[in-house]
Amino acid sequence: MAEANEASSPQPSAASLELAYYRALELADFKGGFLARTAHELRSPLSKVISLQQMIIEGLCDDVAEERAFVGEAYAASMKLLEYLDFLIRVSKVEMGRVIPQVQTVPWTQIFSQVKEMNQLQVTDRNLRLVVNFPEPSQSVQTDPAWLCNVLTTLIDMALANRDRGTLHLSLAPTPPADTWQLWLDDDRPTGSWQEPIAFPQPTEFELNDTLSASLRMGLVEAMLQALGGSLIQLTQATDTTPTRLQLTLPQPPNLGAAPA
Repeated sequence: MAEANEASSPQPSAASLELAYYRALELADFKGGFLARTAHELRSPLSKVISLQQMIIEGLCDDVAEERAFVGEAYAASMKLLEYLDFLIRVSKVEMGRVIPQVQTVPWTQIFSQVKEMNQLQVTDRNLRLVVNFPEPSQSVQTDPAWLCNVLTTLIDMALANRDRGTLHLSLAPTPPADTWQLWLDDDRPTGSWQEPIAFPQPTEFELNDTLSASLRMGLVEAMLQALGGSLIQLTQATDTTPTRLQLTLPQPPNLGAAPA
């Protein structure tokens, strides 16, 4: 009887096993790259703290005022290092499921309004444009509104980094697949602007206004979207001339049917 049940149970196909294998390889590669970049980013403020402390210990300060200044700089660098660690702990908690989103049915207009309000000031200060195409009031998404707003704000902030002109468009795809929504963030810059070099750059002098690299911040975005049952892909190819389109896929609330065309 046991043998019969075992024989009748469905077995995964070779194609599905191969797909799972390559997905595992891709995930392992991403995790390895994320860990390497994490170590690289933490090294800069840590080296700053060590070098300042070494100068104080070895008595290289000209006077008490300079020594106090070095202590202050070391403290500020330590706080930046703590900020980085808090960020990485947050990523790990999201991935391990220790921080769980409060998923609910939320109108898309609420999400779009909050994102526009949260980002309009910094967009205006940089003489940029954020064009938000509001959906129909009846259209809703199954998500945690705070998490999704955080994801979108992070992506917009990444798009605004190191630029002083251009336009960002936020909209819903007109004809998404059944039971899902597709959210588009269009950047008029070429896709190469979103790419980071594969090789790590040479360490530079640490500055307090330094921010985490785009790849680490994208790691948090992808972890949060996965916890929300969604995904993120870049639709456009990495060329020097093609504008960038990021697509976020999220579940529709149950029993709402497909999105109107």
